[in-house]
Amino acid sequence: MWRLKEYSQGQRLVYARNQDYWKKDLAAISIPYFEQKVIQIVPDRNTQLLLFKQGKIDSFTITSENLDDLVNKKSGDYTVFVNDGSLSSYFWTFNQNPKHSAEPNYNWFTKKEFRQAMSCLVNRDRMIEQVYRGLGVPALTLFSEPNPFYNPKITNKYLFDRDRALSLLESIGMRRDAEGTMRDSSGNEVKFDLVTYSDSVEMSDTAMILSDECKKIGITLNVRTLDFQKVVEELTSTYNWESMLILFGGNIWPSGGSNVWPSSGNLHMWNPLQKKPATEWEARVDVLYGEGQKTVDKAKAWKIWDEYQELILEQCPIIYTVRPYGFSAISNRMDLSNVYFDNIGGLATDHAWVRE
Repeated sequence: MWRLKEYSQGQRLVYARNQDYWKKDLAAISIPYFEQKVIQIVPDRNTQLLLFKQGKIDSFTITSENLDDLVNKKSGDYTVFVNDGSLSSYFWTFNQNPKHSAEPNYNWFTKKEFRQAMSCLVNRDRMIEQVYRGLGVPALTLFSEPNPFYNPKITNKYLFDRDRALSLLESIGMRRDAEGTMRDSSGNEVKFDLVTYSDSVEMSDTAMILSDECKKIGITLNVRTLDFQKVVEELTSTYNWESMLILFGGNIWPSGGSNVWPSSGNLHMWNPLQKKPATEWEARVDVLYGEGQKTVDKAKAWKIWDEYQELILEQCPIIYTVRPYGFSAISNRMDLSNVYFDNIGGLATDHAWVRE
């Protein structure tokens, strides 16, 4: 649809309309309608917001921290769109890379009961209220609703419950000492880091809630905020992290994420690039993923993807938190009659004219 015409490092990208693009509207007029599109490179979200309110950029993706300013104290010429919940969610994961097998936390992280216990410390209601101002829903399923194999009956069974978390930890030999500090069967203090992005207020607030809930049962969770590039480096190269709060884009199709779910994937975060599956459950996930990809019969595919979801939600290699509602603001200089917004494609302006 667009061809890159100009790139100014750290400043902007200029795109020219592709005159040969095939798609047309109902009146047989080729889209996009604009001859040129300019994207300003503005890393700081506060600056993005200021430019949007000044009318210097046409759209802005709203987060909970600036929603009140744009909606309840509306002062500009723009319209805000909302969807019913993001396809994706921040999730908590634990490093099970054998590179760290000598560390006490490797022994914890590789036990499903520990991961299940951590899932029981994810206070989603608190996150929705404090981080998202009530504008979100608990992320309890592996697949989001637009996924054709979404099954509302298959959900995370390890929901917020401190007593259950304690019971699961006790089942693997962890108990609180006289001072209330959680220790493993060897006497090691249960203490580990949580890595997250430094430039996301929502992510930092979510991490602090996780840390606070862990503290209530004697676990010390130290939050480390790093810049995005450093997080990517730790995740894909050095593997020097303990636990991580991160966000990937949501998939509509169950076979999405081919570098994440198979054990050989380079983004199989908890233990990437395995030559052969390290655990029986990962081996089974590999089989199900492969069968699901090539099964055309929908009834058979349902059974495959149901088992796939149930297995991952039981093992808790990643623990989803909250799917926030999505908000996007667009300038009223655009004719909004042909603007569309949903939680699959985001804000679509391909058929939108600029008002005269």
